Parts: sequence; structure tokens; C-alpha cells
Amino acid sequence: MNKWVPSWRYMPIDYNCELGVFENITQTSCFTNNLNGSKVKLRFNNLGSTSPMYIEHVVFASRNRENGKLSPKTAVTLGGNEKIIVPPNSEAYSDDILHPVCCEEDFIITMYFKEKTSVSNVCITWAAHSWQSVHQTGDFTETEALGFTVKPQLVPGLAADAYSNQFVVGLSDISVYTDDDPKLIALFGDSITHMSYFSDPLTTMLYNRFPGKCSVINGGISGNRIQKTFPAAEFLPGGGSRFGIAGTERFLHDLYSDADPDIVFILEGINDCSHSIVFGESDVPEATDIFAALTKVAAMAKEKGSTVYVSTLTPFGSFGMPWRDRVEAIRNEYNKLIREGHVGDDIIDLDAILCDPDSPDRMQAGMDMGDGVHPGWAGGTKMAKAVFDKWFSDLEAL
Repeated sequence: MNKWVPSWRYMPIDYNCELGVFENITQTSCFTNNLNGSKVKLRFNNLGSTSPMYIEHVVFASRNRENGKLSPKTAVTLGGNEKIIVPPNSEAYSDDILHPVCCEEDFIITMYFKEKTSVSNVCITWAAHSWQSVHQTGDFTETEALGFTVKPQLVPGLAADAYSNQFVVGLSDISVYTDDDPKLIALFGDSITHMSYFSDPLTTMLYNRFPGKCSVINGGISGNRIQKTFPAAEFLPGGGSRFGIAGTERFLHDLYSDADPDIVFILEGINDCSHSIVFGESDVPEATDIFAALTKVAAMAKEKGSTVYVSTLTPFGSFGMPWRDRVEAIRNEYNKLIREGHVGDDIIDLDAILCDPDSPDRMQAGMDMGDGVHPGWAGGTKMAKAVFDKWFSDLEAL
């Protein structure tokens, strides 16, 4: 049965402030694809903005991963127009792009922002393995770029990030029209999911083993909480809105808009353990409160017919902080509830996978990015291998 399936989807992050301005800028992005299909469509994103987004023209091409061959470029239209105008605070799907694709081809999308466009909303990756994006001054939709524009000049609002990242403006979803029946896998969580040091190696493992048979979308938002919306954080640009609304409130929209995932993996709750304390909120949740929110989200997914896996929270780090022991106590109790609570279809105990056996409140040496909480490539790959091994027998039947 023919259907639209997301090949790539990340969460558009609303910073609620101007990060930078695009003018005479070409954005060229490459997205790993694992689907076969007869046509493609893009979801343009201008959420959170108070002004229209103007994109002079957009072109789509595919590139074969085996031989590097690039397809002819296809112009992308919206409502029949090559100039794309997305109203303030809105999203819009392009017209169908009549460009057959196969699972061995990645997508190259080039967008030229001629007129001044204020940027306050972006999709971000830190690992930058399953997708990448570069920016050049000038129009390079039909010619090869000779130079590039560095991020501090283009979007100074992102340049202050402690960890190097890449971003894409104006896009949040690429879907393929396929007559196959691939499994859609959705990852839901906070920065550990969003940063992609876990999701990228998992995506690579799945796509290498099951070409054309599955697709992975990333529903992570850094700083997100499953129980509460973002805290009041006046010292952060935009007041902390980048952390997003509560997971219980965004779950169905972010994961189930336009397609229903077959498998959902939930790894969220660490910010619920810490943010109320760190940001001085009066109501600090108990582990039971966070677990109730997790149970609610898992039930939503089950009602939609998805197979649901939940994970324990990996070690928190933040050594030397005066509130650390209190956060660790909440995390450990939350993990105990997950291990005993039978939420969803199964659990994957990533805390047990990453913690140091001699000091369980710490990650094993070399697994984190230096802050004790965010897994780096080594830690993310170890997590991905555990998840892949758990799913392998089920997916092998595809």
C-alpha cells in the first residue's frame, strides 16, 4: 500500500529570539536516506517566527552512496511557485517532488535565501553523521560553491554552544512516498537523543542491516522535560523556550503527525530530576511524578499501536554541584520504578550499560563528552549497540 513515510525528521527548536539573519545565503544539506519511493516532499518550517520566511528557490537531488553519482536537480515548489513563502509561525509541505529515490541514495537539498530572513528556529545536530549542513554567501543552487560562511558570522546565537553543532534552517521533515512497508522508528527524549551521538550510530546499524526496510526519526529536544514545560530561565537567550514544552504535551504532535511510528524508544526524565532544583522552582517533582508522566507517554504510544521501549536514565554527572546528591537520589528512584514498573512493552537498561560497576553514579571512562552526563561517540555507540541487539530479532523478520 502506498504511503508517505518520513525519511528524516528532527525537532525544530524555537529559541524565541533572533539567532541571526540570512541574506544572500545558500544552505546545502545532505540527509541519509533508507527508503525507496516514487516521490518526495519537504516540510518547510517557520515556527516561532513573527515574520514570513522567504526562500528564493529550492532544489532537490539524490546522491548514490555506492558510486557518488549525483542525480539531476529538481526544482521544489510550494503551491506551484518556485519562490517559497512560509507565513509566520507555521509549517507547510512542498508540492510533491516527482523524483524517484532508492535506499542507497542520500538527499541533497539546496536552499537560497535571497531576502533578509530572521532566524529564530533551527534543527540541530551535534554528531552530524546522519545529516550535515553547510552555508555559503551567494547563490549556489546551480553552481558549485567556492567559499563558505562560518557560523559565528551567520548565527551568533548558536556559536556560543559549548559543543560544536550543525544546523538547518527552514526544514523539519523529508518524507518519501513508498509502496514498501518500512518500519518507522521514533526516538523520543532530551539532549542525549537530540545530540545524536546515540541516534546516529543506531541509524547506521539499522540502515546497514535493513536497507529499505526501516526509517529513524529523532524526537529529542535538549533540555526537555517529560513532566513539565521549560523553566523560567531569564539568563538564557529566549528565556529557556529552547527546552520545549512538556514531553506529555508534545509527544503526539512531534512523533505522530502525518505518520504513525511502529516502534517508539523513550529516554527522558533527567532534566525533570534536576531542572526544578537548578532553576529554583518551588515544586520539585518526586520520582513518582516523573514516572507517572513516562507512563502517560507510553500509554499514548500503545494506544496508537506502537511497540514501546523505555530506558533507564544514564548517570548524571555534575560532580561537585551542591544539589547533585538530591538529583541522583531522584534519578535512582526513577530508574528503580522503570525496572519494576512494566511500562510499555520492554525496557532497555542503558544505565546498566554505561555506568561504572565500581562507581555506579558515574559513566565508564571514555563514554561521556567530559561533563559526566552526555554520552559522546563511544558512549552513544555502546548505547546504540544495546538497543540494536534488543530489536534485532524482531526486525530480522522484516
